[in-house]
Amino acid sequence: MKFIPNPKNQFILFILIFLLINLVQSIYTGLLDDEAYYWVWAKDLDFGYFDHPPLVAVWIKLSSLLFNDELGVRFMSTISFSLTLCILWKCIDDQRKWQYVWLFFLMVSSLGLLNAYGFITVPDTPLILFTALFLYAYKRFLETESIGSTLIMGFAMSAMLYSKYHGILVILFVLLSNLSLLKSRKFWLASIFGAILFIPHIMWQIEQDFPSFRFHLIERGSKPYRLEYTVMYFVNLMAIVGLPFPIIYFAFIKKKAQTQYQKSLKYIVWGFLLFFFLATFRMWPEAQWNMLIFLPILILTFGYYIEHLKFRKWLIYLGLINFVLILVARLFMASAELSPIEFETHRGKEWAENIKNQTEERPVVFISSYQSASKYNYFTGIKTHSYSIIRKRKSHYDLYNYEQEMQGENVAIVGTNIDGYALYKKGKKMHYGQNIDHYRTLQKINFDLAKNPMVLSKNAKQEVTFEIHNPYLRNIDFKDQRFIGVFQKQKKDTLIIETPLELITTFSLKPDEKILKKAYFDVPENIVDKTFTFRVALKYYQLPGGFQGNKVNVIIKDE
Repeated sequence: MKFIPNPKNQFILFILIFLLINLVQSIYTGLLDDEAYYWVWAKDLDFGYFDHPPLVAVWIKLSSLLFNDELGVRFMSTISFSLTLCILWKCIDDQRKWQYVWLFFLMVSSLGLLNAYGFITVPDTPLILFTALFLYAYKRFLETESIGSTLIMGFAMSAMLYSKYHGILVILFVLLSNLSLLKSRKFWLASIFGAILFIPHIMWQIEQDFPSFRFHLIERGSKPYRLEYTVMYFVNLMAIVGLPFPIIYFAFIKKKAQTQYQKSLKYIVWGFLLFFFLATFRMWPEAQWNMLIFLPILILTFGYYIEHLKFRKWLIYLGLINFVLILVARLFMASAELSPIEFETHRGKEWAENIKNQTEERPVVFISSYQSASKYNYFTGIKTHSYSIIRKRKSHYDLYNYEQEMQGENVAIVGTNIDGYALYKKGKKMHYGQNIDHYRTLQKINFDLAKNPMVLSKNAKQEVTFEIHNPYLRNIDFKDQRFIGVFQKQKKDTLIIETPLELITTFSLKPDEKILKKAYFDVPENIVDKTFTFRVALKYYQLPGGFQGNKVNVIIKDE
């Protein structure tokens, strides 16, 4: 860029161009489903949420203090992305870098998924910023071990964990790359400082009975391995880069670590790749899992492209083509009229208005669709709730008072597996609505079965004893509910069959009261699989069974 001779001015210009593009994109692109979900969190700031730590909600709250609509969700993301680029630039030691400012921004702009975090607001957004800050602080720490670099590193550790739990992997792989850190008092000071800052989130987890940890480590469950999981993992590694992926990964492999800092960067990349490769043996891979590897890759490979003209030329060709494709994709995300395919960023307001009109502006209970509930609330301001069912998963709607705010209201329930009037089609599934007057549910009731395996005899009447706990601040009864037993496969966690439970339901519970109840059910004749679980649940209206009871393993008694 000869027309701007001062390299520092070139850098500032590029930063401003990226910021401007991201601000425009933020304004004209509809919210993603997950962004609407995190927007609901931001209305009630706390030290934790069901799925993730709280920084994504803080990002949205800060944005909302300055702007409305989509920019009121995304403004902090545009700022944090620009700050990330500045910090990454500081992490590059090569003195020739000021002659190649344009090359750095070409590398950034050619990384497809990384660019998305320049405007969308998800937990990865602050995670990227604070990972970059950690890498910079660690670099300074290796040089001087000053009190400043120590405290910044400790703060960055905590901030990574407040963004997303993946941050612990960055810390772990850096430590594995340099075990001598365990002998450093300053490193221990940084770790203790970060741990102290993280205490409020740990206390929140304890108060809520560790919902995030239970969900990610236990309730999500593992799935039987399928080859397509691993294949898709490698497809994702190519897709999140785009056309320059062979050049990007080749440069990383060829670049030799010449310092302890570069060795740590290598460990982070290989550690992430291996960790999430192993994860494909138990779950479907997500593209964003390995997003953080591109921060150390950018720092490491920048000098390689300076030194190797041939690969730099290939990066320029493929990077420019990829940049154009990214711009087209971003344009399609913003404009439903121009896009040949439907994105979840399209027509959100029209979707919400359609539901609002057909449900007569009633509060809406979505059946196990926390994203739809959040998006509808965002566009209409009407009260919503997501009722979690066993076939799906829990969400933050299970923790707080969203259900309580619906009690006694005349509501509409919306889902795919109910009878009612047609509302909208998502994918191949039609969603229906049904109006319910004086809505009443007990989603948070706890049914506790003994942890021992349940022994069943085929085609027999089975007795089951369980404890019922009332966590509500009011007396409750079970006049309008049906007790059911639910059988699920152990590995896939899919529903096998529901069976009615026989018990006397004319009883009530005081707040925080616990009682033992006995129930009976007929063991289903078609239970042939010996690897399944059993739980007690409640049913209301046309809602499927909820998550009221814990699961226990079942043993079939041989006749």
